[in-house]
Amino acid sequence: MEKPETRLVAVSNRLPVALSQEKEEWRIEPGSGGLVTALAPVLRNRGGLWIGWAGGSAEDQVVRRLLKDASSQAGYHLHPVALSAEEVAGYYHGFSNEIIWPLFHDLQTRCNFKPEYWYAYLSVNEKFAKVTGENTSSEDYIWVHDYH
Repeated sequence: MEKPETRLVAVSNRLPVALSQEKEEWRIEPGSGGLVTALAPVLRNRGGLWIGWAGGSAEDQVVRRLLKDASSQAGYHLHPVALSAEEVAGYYHGFSNEIIWPLFHDLQTRCNFKPEYWYAYLSVNEKFAKVTGENTSSEDYIWVHDYH
């Protein structure tokens, strides 16, 4: 079966795999959750690209090598967005989990508004947009998932 020219590109906080490290050795572990369950088979069947954070802080070369191997097994491409521990703390644990999540779930009294969270959120979203723009074309269908 020939793959269509229009790719599905999933952009989410995390890739459908995660990096883990035991001593000096890095490895890839499969992701879980509803988004992975829903989109991975579609991407596998028609080809495509998944952009997101790999969940670790390994060197870029290590990440790319591991993701190249995982991509060949998955049947679609995996492309990382590199994030520092500080960026993850501010954008994900801070803005996304301490502001947006409570707001979207009618728990406004649990919001923790810190200006640095907003700046981290903007900076990280710019990174995601840049990686997405560099790796897609006007022919692609881009699915940006969630508020992260």
